[in-house]
Amino acid sequence: MSSTTDMEQDKAAVSRTATTVDDVHIAIVSHGHFRYLDACLTSISEHTDRASVSVTLIDNVSDPKVAELVRSRFDRITFWANDTPKGFAENNNAAFQNTRSRYCFLLNPDTEIHAGAIDAMVAYMDEHKQLGACAPKLLNADGSLQLNCRKFPSISSVLFRRTPLRILFGKTATARRYSMADWDHETCRSIDWMFGAGIFARRETWEAVGGLDTDMFLFCEDIDWCLRCHAAGWDIHYVAHAVITHDFDEEKYNRYFTKTRMKHYRTMLQFFLKYPRQCLRWS
Repeated sequence: MSSTTDMEQDKAAVSRTATTVDDVHIAIVSHGHFRYLDACLTSISEHTDRASVSVTLIDNVSDPKVAELVRSRFDRITFWANDTPKGFAENNNAAFQNTRSRYCFLLNPDTEIHAGAIDAMVAYMDEHKQLGACAPKLLNADGSLQLNCRKFPSISSVLFRRTPLRILFGKTATARRYSMADWDHETCRSIDWMFGAGIFARRETWEAVGGLDTDMFLFCEDIDWCLRCHAAGWDIHYVAHAVITHDFDEEKYNRYFTKTRMKHYRTMLQFFLKYPRQCLRWS
């Protein structure tokens, strides 16, 4: 495996070597996530028994430590480093280009796969042919449940979840309904959308619906893709017995008026304008 900063050369190399069909191809995009990668990649190799899996890792900021880790520990994965940072959607779309797996799995670098999680999602999707994608159960680093499934956003859910009104109304029925906080997360069921930290998509669906929207540089690509998936006639399920730990800093994520938060507001407005009939409602 070569590690070059020329994305096009690496994608061509993927095309030349992709002669077999894996069950799952995993896309991981690192943007300053070096400290998580060893554990993430190790968990994939150690906790997948039945499914055949291949991995593409993209280093979005060209950290030399990431390239060295791949060379020394994980030289069987496909790897490239970007000359200049690209958006979440563009990176993940590129990772699946010229691959032939039955399933495409978008996975955050700050995750660790639990035993049997990938095998469980493959088996579940194989059994439920109407599904375009599924979501694993996510746990926080302390083992508590992470609410990674959502209803499609509305005006009230954005106001009560993503503005300082959260302090006053964060536990209202509207907010809890949006985050699906009150249903049994030990059961599998249909959902509207899931966090982009772990999207397990059927290849047929990925190709029919199209990849993530590259006009959304950061945030809301996951909501957008899931909405398009439903619109194309595919269902999405939460799979309770496929467990992944996601080291998600929710406190940092929920700070207000930061540069990151302003990007989120801007992309959420973009999303609402793209889908006014679905989203421009109070609840």
